[in-house]
Amino acid sequence: MRRNKKALITALAVLLGIGLWGAVGKTSAQTGQTLALSSQMVQDRVRACGFVTSPPVPYVGTIVGSQDASGNLSEGDYIYIQLEPGKQVKTGDHLTIARFSKEIKHPVTNKKFGQALYFPGRVVILDAKGPIVAALIEKSFATVLHGDLIMVSPPSISPAVPIRMRDGLQGVILAAAEEEETISEREVVYIDRGTFDGVIVGDLFSIYSLPYYTKEASDSNNKPLWKSGEGVVIYVTPEASTLLVTHSNQGIYAGDIVVSGKGK
Repeated sequence: MRRNKKALITALAVLLGIGLWGAVGKTSAQTGQTLALSSQMVQDRVRACGFVTSPPVPYVGTIVGSQDASGNLSEGDYIYIQLEPGKQVKTGDHLTIARFSKEIKHPVTNKKFGQALYFPGRVVILDAKGPIVAALIEKSFATVLHGDLIMVSPPSISPAVPIRMRDGLQGVILAAAEEEETISEREVVYIDRGTFDGVIVGDLFSIYSLPYYTKEASDSNNKPLWKSGEGVVIYVTPEASTLLVTHSNQGIYAGDIVVSGKGK
């Protein structure tokens, strides 16, 4: 059964320049516990899920060509990148492929919150001469398309992310990164809290669902919530974060409440 969506969300600030990655990877006041992300497959998957932001974002160039006319490119394919005015790359540079995908809307008002920016692969520059440069797709997590953006690579995710427990911060799940309706353990979601709220990479959030109540009980303002899981922040931007669901005991949905800390 579909869940009713609910949230308290503010508009997401546009990320510029170094600020795009500046908030990633900062941690403090940890508990001694860590989230193990040593598997390269897991690292690649969670890194590819990206985060929620609003266009435009700074980028180096755009994929404008390939060896053949196929629009479905993948690992091992040669491509051509048209650089943005004033941008330069060097032979051997490793860069990230980026694409804006679905529009993220406010779970209550249905107003636009931002767009999911995800990373379907990585490239290495083969020949940096000229405004259109040759490159190789060295890694792909999904189909790469003509028109995809080329950006500076974000920092690598640590194989062991220190976990911080912080109490009292509440938000909601905006959407599932991979567009599942029912979210479960080891999947990735976006939440509506970020660095403006003091969130850092490694923050643990408890996830709560509102159980079904009869119409009579629905009028009450003190309805208990059901803890349906937990997650840890793996990316953070000014007003949104990307959360890896580390535990679930039932289906999790967009609009479910998140509260920082272990919870009950």
